[in-house]
Amino acid sequence: MIYSQTFDDSSCWEYFKLTENLKKDKPLDKKVWNQFLENKAIQVYLKDQGVDSTFTDNYRKIMEIVYMPKNAAILQERLKEPMKNWWFYNINEYKVNEDNMKKYLTDIKKDPERYFDACYQYTYAMLPKKYQKKAPEYNVSIIPIHNDAHVENGWMVFTLIAAYFHDANKMGAMGGHEFHHVLRPQLVFEVENQDKVLISLLKKILNEGSADLTDKIYEGKNAMKLLEFQREAGPEFLADGAKVIKNIDSLLSIKPLDRSSLKINKLINNWNTSGHVPGYYMSDIIAKAGYKKELIKHIDDPFQFVYLYDKASKKNKEAYILSSTTMDLVRELDKKYRAKASIEQHQ
Repeated sequence: MIYSQTFDDSSCWEYFKLTENLKKDKPLDKKVWNQFLENKAIQVYLKDQGVDSTFTDNYRKIMEIVYMPKNAAILQERLKEPMKNWWFYNINEYKVNEDNMKKYLTDIKKDPERYFDACYQYTYAMLPKKYQKKAPEYNVSIIPIHNDAHVENGWMVFTLIAAYFHDANKMGAMGGHEFHHVLRPQLVFEVENQDKVLISLLKKILNEGSADLTDKIYEGKNAMKLLEFQREAGPEFLADGAKVIKNIDSLLSIKPLDRSSLKINKLINNWNTSGHVPGYYMSDIIAKAGYKKELIKHIDDPFQFVYLYDKASKKNKEAYILSSTTMDLVRELDKKYRAKASIEQHQ
């Protein structure tokens, strides 16, 4: 079989050329930096992050402080408070791990099939057998800037800092999460304007909540191969989840409820509104109650996700239990749209 999944790390090697000059105390030429940023995967990722030239100019200046030996004293001062000097800390991790990152990229290039097989095994852990396929048309790009992973329109972009540390912790789990977004079947239907925010909310929390059971379960205080903030991500979603669900529940219990005035960022009252919070919290409660197989069976269905959570939360003394008002609302939406729904799956 010809293994057609591509893996593009070209921007990383371009980045290492830039850092070689910085290590010789040569400032980073603006024109060279802007040419580097023209890489398509970098553009896709930065656009998703909503950053502009002010951010990228600042990033370049921070790179000069981090990599140029003459700025060592300034860097050490910044690193005393890493969370206040977030990008200094991130870029410094790129610097101190550069040799190991080069080896990591080289090893994957030698055997991409092994790497992608590892990713898919985590993906499949949360998919019914009939959806356990591959998505070879996705260009997987690793970029050496910013921090996280993103998938959209045929692009799968991992940042090197996220991929390197997460793969050191559990090889393929982070990629497994992203491929889960691609391969998970979805219930699709036309939605009336007044219900759009509500349906979007339900889809978001299932989308991230189910995928988080592929990788977030390996994060936590004992995952010592991850950076501290990476270890804290999964536990933080769980810690914030109950608060966010309580907030959603209270907003949906207002009578009369004006559905058309609802806003995602008000419902998910957290810095992360992508669905991880409270999705991971809900899927964790579902899994702990023994309903993970049932979740996998209904992995396409945002209404079933809430029903399973409702059933599971009643078996857990510490879980937040949704009000009958909210549950009635979900059942009403289910009844309204299920008959018109179809299942969309990866071809």
